[in-house]
Amino acid sequence: MSGPYRAAVIPTRDRHDLLADCINSVVDQVDRVIVIDNESDPPIDPGPWHGKVGVVRVVLDPPNISMLWNLGLDLAAGASSSDEWDVAVLNSDVVVPPGWVDALSAAMRSTTAVLAYPDQCGGQQQILHTQAGPVPLSQRITGYAFLLRGEHWLRLDESMAWWYSDDDLDWRAREQGGALLVPGLAVEHRAPNVSTNERPELAEQAGRDRQTFITKWGKAPH
Repeated sequence: MSGPYRAAVIPTRDRHDLLADCINSVVDQVDRVIVIDNESDPPIDPGPWHGKVGVVRVVLDPPNISMLWNLGLDLAAGASSSDEWDVAVLNSDVVVPPGWVDALSAAMRSTTAVLAYPDQCGGQQQILHTQAGPVPLSQRITGYAFLLRGEHWLRLDESMAWWYSDDDLDWRAREQGGALLVPGLAVEHRAPNVSTNERPELAEQAGRDRQTFITKWGKAPH
C-alpha cells in the first residue's frame, strides 16, 4: 500500500458472510475499514480484523443508503491527518481484486478526476468523463464499488435514499474534475439488487429516487 491515507466504507445489513469476504478482500489495501451496520442481527463483530475495522451501528429503517454512505465518508475524513485521502465505497456483497485500491487511486490521481470506478464490461480504454449527462450503460458508474478523492469532500444527495444518488455523485464529480472509468479492475459483485427485490418498499423508493434525479438534472442517467 502506498500513496495517501486510504479508507474503505462499507454499509451493510445482516450479510455477515458476504461482508467478511468483502472486508478480507480490501482490509490489507487500506489504512482503515469503516463498516456502517444498519441494524444487523446479530450486530457486526469487528474483532476478527484486530483493530483495523471499525463498526458504527445505525438504526435506520427504511434505510437511506446515501445517509449511510455520507456517515462513512465523514468518519473517513475525520480519521485522515493528511491533506489527501482516498475513500473506497463498497457494497457488502463486493469482492475486490488484490491491488485494486492502489491501481484505482493511481489512475485517478494521474488525472483531474475526483472519482474513479472499474470497467465491469471488459473495456480496454480509460475514459475521463467531464460532462454531466448520460453515457453508454457499459460506462456508467459502478455504484457498488468506486473510489473518491476525499479532499474534494463530495457527498451523496440524501434526497435520493436508495438509488440514483450514485449517478448524481458521478455527474457532480464530472463537473468538479472528472469521473474516471478504469479498465482491468473489475470487481466481483455477488448479490446485485437482492435487497431491492426482497423489499417492495425499496423498489418503490427507487422509483421515487429516479424522479428526484430527473427533476434535479432534467434527464435520466440512462
